[in-house]
Amino acid sequence: MQGKSPNANRGEPPTSAEPQVDLQSYLRFRDLLEAAPNAIFEVEHDGTIVLLNAAAEQMFGYAREELLGQIIEVLVPESLRHRHRENRGDYAEHPVTRPMGIGLELFARRKDGGQFPVEISLSPTRSSRVIAVVRDITDRKQAEAQINAMHRQFTTELEATNQQLEIRNREVERANRLKSEFLASMSHELRTPLHTIIGFADLLAEELKGPLNPNQKRFVAHIQQDSRHLLELINDILDLSKIESGRLELHPEMFRAADAIHETIDGLRPLAVQKQIEVREVLDRDLNISADRVRFKEIFYNLISNAVKFTPEKGQITIECSEGQEGIFFMVADTGIGIEGSEQQAIFDKFYQLGSTTRGVREGTGLGLAITKNLVEMHGGNIWVESTPGKGSRFQFRLPHAPSQASATPVQDGAVNP
Repeated sequence: MQGKSPNANRGEPPTSAEPQVDLQSYLRFRDLLEAAPNAIFEVEHDGTIVLLNAAAEQMFGYAREELLGQIIEVLVPESLRHRHRENRGDYAEHPVTRPMGIGLELFARRKDGGQFPVEISLSPTRSSRVIAVVRDITDRKQAEAQINAMHRQFTTELEATNQQLEIRNREVERANRLKSEFLASMSHELRTPLHTIIGFADLLAEELKGPLNPNQKRFVAHIQQDSRHLLELINDILDLSKIESGRLELHPEMFRAADAIHETIDGLRPLAVQKQIEVREVLDRDLNISADRVRFKEIFYNLISNAVKFTPEKGQITIECSEGQEGIFFMVADTGIGIEGSEQQAIFDKFYQLGSTTRGVREGTGLGLAITKNLVEMHGGNIWVESTPGKGSRFQFRLPHAPSQASATPVQDGAVNP
């Protein structure tokens, strides 16, 4: 295959004047060459085409005889031919027997002048010729163009969507901020006159300005009861607005958990007595915790008041606290109406009201358990509920262990107080 014999270029056996090769190997080479799906050219160092296959004829629209002996630039668009000559000249001066380029993407020219994208791999031979394998990548380029167009469209739509989401997020943040500011402002505005109403109702109940008849006493009692209930609702809204705006600060201190729990129970015991509810305390009296005492009592106030609210007459409420390996555990259990399984997660959501209540239960804002959950989590703990409808509920929460107080415990008589 060294010369330019027409027989060799057409894939026919060599004549006696040409170097003799094994006929079987030659036929195998010819079959492989003609069966190749890509165009294959063998080109002299000066650019003359000396061999091509059937795929090259089909790809470029030339008969084999038209290309043999032609310069390879005939297959290159005129606007690119000067670059091709420069590259070929560089190789002619510095030939090497290694690939000159693999997967080069260029444009080729058919006989009818049409241009199309191709991928070319060039490899030099020991005889200073070059083997060029050319693949038509028109379909691939069209697919890439479609993908790029789709990507650009998707990117444009995504950017527009993101801009809309950003605008909406800003609007939501602004609305939430205004809501929190409004709730905080209104809560303060409402509490001021409400404290006045409660104060004068208490003065009337004390009968310092003269005795009240039975009807007047009943009227004043209604004013006191409903005013305090309204104050509780307003305080819930104010607490939630502070939590959501990040303005609620904790002031942790060391104290006995049982003492704070007992104080809370004492404040709610009259309500339990009215319904003849038994309140049991199973408290570790020596258990110290590090927490915000006011907010800790608020947690228990919300849980115990709910237990009293949803427990029928002559029921039972149990309050426990103990220390375990994973933290300090607290529980408020009741024999009340219970909570459906589908509602046991939702009850900690804001403004959520139970679907079923006992007769005569006064509903609140639906914020108590949401506030409780936030306060527990602000202390680094978690809260959950176990409940069976008709049999009662067990609200439990965990707080981290109190830090060691060995260095802060006062020393008396040479001994460290436990």
